[in-house]
Amino acid sequence: MKKGSIALVGGKIITMEPHNPEASAILVEEGIITLLGDDQTIITQAAEKGIEQLDLAGRCAVPGLHDCHVHVMGTGIGATGVDLYDAGNIRGVLDLILQAAQDQPHGWIYGTRLDESRLEEKRAPTATEIDTVMPNRGVFLVDRGLHYTQLNTKAFQAIGFQDEDGILWDVSGRPTGRVHGEANGVAKTYYNDKMSDEQRIAAIQYVSNLAVSKGVTTIHAMEGGTLFSDADIPVFNQLQGELPLDILMYWDTPDLSIIEEAGYPRMGTDILLDGSIGSRTAAFDTPYADDPNTCGILYFKQEDVNHLVESAFSKGLQSGFHAIGPCGIRMALDALEYALEKNPVADHRYRIEHFGFPDDRDILRAKRLGAIISTQPSFSYLRGGPGSVYNLRTGDEREEQAYSLRRYTDAGLMLCGGSDSSVTPIDPILGIHAAVNPPYAQNALTPQEALAMFTTNAAYAAFEEDCKGSLKPGKLGDITILSDDPLSVLPQSIGDIQVEATIVRGTVVYHKSLQQ
Repeated sequence: MKKGSIALVGGKIITMEPHNPEASAILVEEGIITLLGDDQTIITQAAEKGIEQLDLAGRCAVPGLHDCHVHVMGTGIGATGVDLYDAGNIRGVLDLILQAAQDQPHGWIYGTRLDESRLEEKRAPTATEIDTVMPNRGVFLVDRGLHYTQLNTKAFQAIGFQDEDGILWDVSGRPTGRVHGEANGVAKTYYNDKMSDEQRIAAIQYVSNLAVSKGVTTIHAMEGGTLFSDADIPVFNQLQGELPLDILMYWDTPDLSIIEEAGYPRMGTDILLDGSIGSRTAAFDTPYADDPNTCGILYFKQEDVNHLVESAFSKGLQSGFHAIGPCGIRMALDALEYALEKNPVADHRYRIEHFGFPDDRDILRAKRLGAIISTQPSFSYLRGGPGSVYNLRTGDEREEQAYSLRRYTDAGLMLCGGSDSSVTPIDPILGIHAAVNPPYAQNALTPQEALAMFTTNAAYAAFEEDCKGSLKPGKLGDITILSDDPLSVLPQSIGDIQVEATIVRGTVVYHKSLQQ
């Protein structure tokens, strides 16, 4: 059998190519698609060339799915920590910390998915409260949205903060242990820099295997910088070619010199201009509905962002930023407009990650300036709707307009889809389902539009449209096999579709139940 060669027959092939949208069979030779057509033609060709055949038995094959926003290291390391998502209340968080200490008798306690909106008290435990159960070992609890960290006193003292912005103090002047912004970056860097390369390798391998089981063939990895550790980057490089899928590095550092030195064509597009809804740090013009004392936070000055984008463009680097609230989005677009005035790059593919709460003017401005919107349909699907945390934080009017993929698409914006894992799960089928079935029906996409977010548009967002995103001769043999056709099942049933197999460059890297 030829390596990287396979024939898929007896199913429905959705190509995402407008002039040849469907076929019943496809042939991949040495990693490259060579032919699409009817079953008999492909069977004959495969037999003549000694290529293995896989009977789809009526299943559906689509272009390999992409996840355009994954924190690979954070997701992998988080899988080894204690999951706090269902703690219920502060007592539950403390009990989980105690249980973790029994299971892991040495080192710090690392907790993930701390979601204060799901706790009875609607707040995270303080350092003092954590100290009552764990005074002598560091405790490091990561917010579900990744935008703050909750520490106990032992961890706070060990990190050695130097009056960074983002340290919260109680009324008596003592640190609460909660840190965001600059201080959150210091805390995360301190913790992540202590990890061994063996831990890093295990984390990357774990996420790679998880992703292919969800039909993912390409990940856009948001790594390094203040949310994680720049020491992770060489480990990703070391593993290139050894993983079952492609990982494209988006290094979240404003230091363009090290990006150039590493040979990456892009800077990380998840450098934070503002925060998140759950932590009330996404930046709005008006206060949060459930806390009139805050409008959120901007982490950069406009002139600094302007010059960073201008410099990236001058070096030929793709660039972009995290922006959720309207003030963050405005800052991202102002910087793009400034850079284009200085250096009118024709095909910059500047990305705005999330684009959660833009005003109408900035939706149109994003289109005019050529911004790509890298967004996460599962955000509002899992955290939006009446009575949700998004609704409570932002109020009815703002929340109903949040992540309005219909408005964005109607304005002509290019949307690509991701998970922001571990904020929501790596699961493009969930993402497609969420885009078609949002909490408010007026925001819905069609199944075709939603599938494009994770295929053709995703490839375009990374300058990979010539080799990925659709199925046609000459492109890579990256294919996801599904139990059903997402374009023809009932829209509300898309989420029930199962990934049967994942193929990368003609090699089956995951299979569930297909008989070869």
